[in-house]
Amino acid sequence: MLDLRMGDVIRMRRKHPCGALEWEVVRVGADVGLRCRGCARRILMDRGTLFRRAKEIVERGPPLNPAIERALWGEPPRPQA
Repeated sequence: MLDLRMGDVIRMRRKHPCGALEWEVVRVGADVGLRCRGCARRILMDRGTLFRRAKEIVERGPPLNPAIERALWGEPPRPQA
């Protein structure tokens, strides 16, 4: 399962008709909004389809507020001294 945030750039398995492989995440929810980095076309894709079609995350978007990150993912493990 992918941890998505706004601004992430995802490389897909197949090319868009314009020839680009990379898409930017512009909306996160039940459906994920994507913008093609080649032609700026915008689409909505459900999470299941996106997880099957995505190959890798190329760039990460800006991190969320640390309080929100903790609420979503829990406390990060502390390094052992």
